[in-house]
Amino acid sequence: MSTHRGAVGETVGLGLALIGSVGLGSAIAVARFAYEEGANGLSIALPRAWLLVLLLLIFCEATGRRLILPRRIWLHCLGAGALMAYMFYGNIAAAEFIPAPVAALLFFVYPPLTTLIAAGLDRRPPSPLKLAAVAIAFAGLAVMLGVQFSNLDPRGVALGLAAGVLCAINITWVSRKLAGQDPVVTITHMAFVAALGLTGAAVAVGGPPLPTGASGWAGLLAAAAMQASSIPLLYVALPAIGAERSGVLNNLQPVATIAAAFLLLGETLRAGQFVGAAMILGGIFLMQAAARRERLTAP
Repeated sequence: MSTHRGAVGETVGLGLALIGSVGLGSAIAVARFAYEEGANGLSIALPRAWLLVLLLLIFCEATGRRLILPRRIWLHCLGAGALMAYMFYGNIAAAEFIPAPVAALLFFVYPPLTTLIAAGLDRRPPSPLKLAAVAIAFAGLAVMLGVQFSNLDPRGVALGLAAGVLCAINITWVSRKLAGQDPVVTITHMAFVAALGLTGAAVAVGGPPLPTGASGWAGLLAAAAMQASSIPLLYVALPAIGAERSGVLNNLQPVATIAAAFLLLGETLRAGQFVGAAMILGGIFLMQAAARRERLTAP
């Protein structure tokens, strides 16, 4: 990423990345207050998307970024933004039907899946260490879902998994087709496309349901604001701390969801599900260690 005005120091960058990751994860648990009073995933995803667009536009203006993109690049933003529309919805909507910790961990199938997609596109198998990381992560997913699976609503499982799969496709698409572009500018365009898509979906269903009480409104507004404001924080921090440490801190999202769900809602993973959750996070950390080793040993 090129250097822009308003760059932050390393310590501040680490703090912003930490706040952003915790904010994204905690919002999934907070959304439960809105669901309990009649809202649904679209009720939160729609205002979150438009608020994100607004915050990104303000950030681009403050840092001197130009939003004009070549037509070819914008078409890629259009496609990736369409995927982002569902990601915005599915990631938060899964917690309407299943416990927030499970919803958060289902979304995090995207790191190992991204590795498999890249290996297929490059026609080059991942290293043994990466293969082990992928195997551990998916085995953890099987363990987590296999414990008391009958108590999990299939709608929530499908929403969470689909959001994770589309996230992996989106990351692969963006990393290969938008390389060299300012990621803040491209995600601004993608967020705008996602917001338009969610608006269209809201119109098609006659508008999303609204909460019926004060705590529901508080949960809706808090979840939307937490998720929308956290993404710009991660982008502000990225130049200061680098992609590697940013990725590691990003793994705190499901941990934050688990903690917030326990503190605010009394939700917790069962003993067997904790084993699966630990395997998923362990596989993701192992994958990042493998990627770091590859970068250090590459000629």
